Amino acid sequence: MSEGAKTITPMRVLDSDTGSRVRGILYWLTTAIIALESAVGGVWDVLRTDYVRDVLERQLGYPWYVAVILGVWKIPGALILVAPRFPRLKEWVYAGAIFVYTGAAASHFFVGNVGTGIGPLGFAAITMISWALRPASRRHPAPYSAADLFPGVPRRNTATTIAFWVVSLSFTGALLSGGVADLIHRPETVGGMVALGYPGYFLYVIGFWKVLAPAAILLPGFTRLKEWAYAGAFFNFSGAVTSHLVSGSAWYHVAYTSLFALCTLASWALRPGNRVLGRRLS
Repeated sequence: MSEGAKTITPMRVLDSDTGSRVRGILYWLTTAIIALESAVGGVWDVLRTDYVRDVLERQLGYPWYVAVILGVWKIPGALILVAPRFPRLKEWVYAGAIFVYTGAAASHFFVGNVGTGIGPLGFAAITMISWALRPASRRHPAPYSAADLFPGVPRRNTATTIAFWVVSLSFTGALLSGGVADLIHRPETVGGMVALGYPGYFLYVIGFWKVLAPAAILLPGFTRLKEWAYAGAFFNFSGAVTSHLVSGSAWYHVAYTSLFALCTLASWALRPGNRVLGRRLS
């Protein structure tokens, strides 16, 4: 053995095995906590239990249907977290969990429930620990191309590139302008949000994420962050569609929010290989 070669001793192997076991235990412990909280909380949300109505509607001032929207996403999300495979879907679930927990914490802070807001932040921290400790089989999604999702579409040509940028600029422009309007509390924006039944402070919560998403999606690199930004954009637009439908808004509100939701999915599907989470495609 050469002088510079490393010697692998039994102690090093033991330390490595012990570290892997500890990492695995911590991963499953944190994942089980988040999955259980999401599953139970999701059922409570869909059923709109007394606790949910008291906290979400009375204390925080959200409309009744928000609980149902959250529950519909949280229940399958819990199943995806504990199921094998589906690493790309897991990224969307982790992103959604962080959005929900940080949004809940911010909502409590805005209404003065500082102590209560610490709890969701704790769950957000547990979510990030689970995300950081997930094994390789739950971390690296297989790459894809537009042709994988839409048979007959060329893997890459001028048309798909133009289509990608058209739909991307469309929905990111809507996010950025809407986010700025939210943060500055534009009167028309406040009026529209109040008409949907949401509290005024929710504009700050959602506006913060909306102004960050366009940069994550449009700038090169940061493929994992892009996955989270796409997830957040789709959750935002699909939630807006549901809110307008339930509230009886004019048809065009439902139409344009639905269009932006579709643009989000189209952009996600058509993005070039160097913007896809996974190995780079030619």
